[in-house]
Amino acid sequence: MKKLVIVSLFALAVVGFASAVVTVNTTGTVAMTGTAAAQLSLTLPGAYTAAMNDGSGTANSWSIGNISVTSNYNSWTIAISSANGGYLVNTTNSAEKAQYTMTLGSLATSQSLSSAWTSAAQTKTLKAGATYALSIAFTASTTTFWQTGSYTDTITVTIAGS
Repeated sequence: MKKLVIVSLFALAVVGFASAVVTVNTTGTVAMTGTAAAQLSLTLPGAYTAAMNDGSGTANSWSIGNISVTSNYNSWTIAISSANGGYLVNTTNSAEKAQYTMTLGSLATSQSLSSAWTSAAQTKTLKAGATYALSIAFTASTTTFWQTGSYTDTITVTIAGS
């Protein structure tokens, strides 16, 4: 009888152990999250100086240089504004002005800067960035000369991503 009880207890222990092994989980999940740091940078050309050709009706075109943008935002814009509302202004007589238009690569052509200009939303760039040639154009009057002296304006370029 003692042997029967011991064998029965042993059988119950083996059955209990076997059922515990069967109930072990065989699948599960692990949550993972990665974060990409924001990449948004702007490279501008240096200051530009050139002669203004005052020949009657002469078109002046100045290639200022390249603006480069690097961005991993899927929606970014570039905005350009002029301190003088799109005019080169004589430094000694602010009434003397030459109105110009701005071209920025494929983003803007002959754009007035009488008020700030903002591009349409652009998609992320390649790691090498996107480059846009900046130029301005203005035409000499057919009837009057520009006053002698220096003419100046400052443009501000801003990029924003969302």
